[in-house]
Amino acid sequence: MKKALLLTGLTALSIGLVGCGDSGATSAPAPQQEQQNAADEEAKQKAEEEAKQKAKEEAEKKALFEKIKYAEMAKAAFPNITENSPELPQQTYDFIVANNKLFPAKTPEDIKKAKDITDKSITAKHLNKNAAPYFDKVTTFSGQVVNVEEDQGENGETISLLHVIDNNFQSYQILMFKSTGDILQEDKVRFWGVPAGSSSFSNVSGGTTNVQLFVGAHVEKQGK
Repeated sequence: MKKALLLTGLTALSIGLVGCGDSGATSAPAPQQEQQNAADEEAKQKAEEEAKQKAKEEAEKKALFEKIKYAEMAKAAFPNITENSPELPQQTYDFIVANNKLFPAKTPEDIKKAKDITDKSITAKHLNKNAAPYFDKVTTFSGQVVNVEEDQGENGETISLLHVIDNNFQSYQILMFKSTGDILQEDKVRFWGVPAGSSSFSNVSGGTTNVQLFVGAHVEKQGK
C-alpha cells in the first residue's frame, strides 16, 4: 500500500516537473526562434524596400513616357506627312519633350502658355530662308484651311493634319495630336506650333507646292 502511494507521489511529482519545464520553454523563446524572428523581419524589410524601389522606377518610367510620348508620335508620323518623307528635326523633338504639355496644349492654362511664349517676330520669310534657327520656338500663322483630316491612332490619341494657306499663297502643314474641333475646309484659322522644316508635295494643277511643316500646339477658328 505504501509502495503504491509512493509511486503515485513520484508520478505526480514527475508530471509537475514536466509541466514546469514546459512552462519555462514557452515563456522564453529559444535562441533559434529569436534568430528566425530576426531573419523574418529582415526579409520583410528587404521586400518592402524592393517594392518601394520598384514603385519608384515604375513612376519614373511612366513620367518619362509622358514626356516623350508626343515627340515620339511626331517622329513616327512625320515621314508620312508629304511625299518626300521628311524627318522630324532633333532640335524640334527636344523642344517638344521640354514643353510636352504644350504639344498639344489641351487645357486653357497650357493654351495660354503656348500663346504667351510665341515669338511673333518670326515670319514665313524667315522660315523660307532657313527654318533651322527656329526649331525651338513657338510661332503663329493664320490663313484658310485647304484641307483638314483627323484620325484615331492605335493608342486612342487623335491625330490631326491641317493644310493652311495664307493671303500670300504661303502653305503650312500642321501635325497636331488633338482634335481641331469644328474647323472645316475653307475656314479661316490661326495656329500655334513649333517649326519643323520645309517640304513639298504635288498639287492638283500638276505642279509642286512648297510647304513649311509644324508640330501644332493649338488652332482656333477666326472670324469671317
